[in-house]
Amino acid sequence: MATILPERPKRITASALLLAGGALVLAGAWGVGIDTVESNGARVFLFVVWSYLAWSVYSGGGWVRWALVAVFVVTVWGWLNAPSWALAIGATTGGEITAKALALVALVLLLNRPARTWFATVRKAATPS
Repeated sequence: MATILPERPKRITASALLLAGGALVLAGAWGVGIDTVESNGARVFLFVVWSYLAWSVYSGGGWVRWALVAVFVVTVWGWLNAPSWALAIGATTGGEITAKALALVALVLLLNRPARTWFATVRKAATPS
């Protein structure tokens, strides 16, 4: 039985683009040497994670909202456990700050009613009867 999904809200598309933009910012800042990175593997991993989150949200993965909340909780937890706020924030690269700012805007868009309704409809359509 075919199910017709409602049109994807613009805020879902915008959120996916913001998350993809975060991945590109990380890659660009690393690639041109703006951000000094101690671990190239970590940078590649973060690029893949942000890219996967962008694709998942565009594809109807409502779980991405909670993954983003987890990213922010872990970030703040790390800052709180650092010797000082200044050291913690000073150790955060410009690319990371920009990517997380884009992700924060995406999260706000993903928590609005049209996005929540669309995710619920996608989840319901994917659940076997």
